[in-house]
Amino acid sequence: MKSGWPIPDEPEAFPAWSDRPEKRIRKCILLLVVLLVVAQAAMQSHAIRSWLSPTERAEGATYSRGPG
Repeated sequence: MKSGWPIPDEPEAFPAWSDRPEKRIRKCILLLVVLLVVAQAAMQSHAIRSWLSPTERAEGATYSRGPG
């Protein structure tokens, strides 16, 4: 089964070969952390929070079973 990643011929070449995926993973993790911080900061605004969170609209609302 071919994985799409070239296998280095020499064992010494592995650190250089493995740097590419490691850098991509680090960038993805950094992006996710930044998005998390932005989302949490956005939830501090009442207007944005009510738009993003449907639970916020139901806060304090009473539940009625309806007829029956």
